[in-house]
Amino acid sequence: MSLSKSLRRLMTEKELSVAQISQQSGVPAKTIYHWLNGQQPRKIEHLFSICDVLNITLDELYGRRTRKNPPQPLPNNVLQDLHAGVYEVILRPMQRSK
Repeated sequence: MSLSKSLRRLMTEKELSVAQISQQSGVPAKTIYHWLNGQQPRKIEHLFSICDVLNITLDELYGRRTRKNPPQPLPNNVLQDLHAGVYEVILRPMQRSK
């Protein structure tokens, strides 16, 4: 998905206007309008500012990944076991099944 399509979709979902995003991010509204018309960004800092305002990643801004399936946290018992002590890791060759 292109930046312009993805940005339009995100603005609609979050009910934000170009002016609101511009004010919150510090990116000039003219720059955002250029992106919506298909021009590629020149400053990565502007993209990061927009991502911060929209609370998304750069991949999400470009439509490459969504947060529909965020990573699941480890269960409490696993975390307790991990924090309980020091572990020894032993590396050895595995036996291959034939």
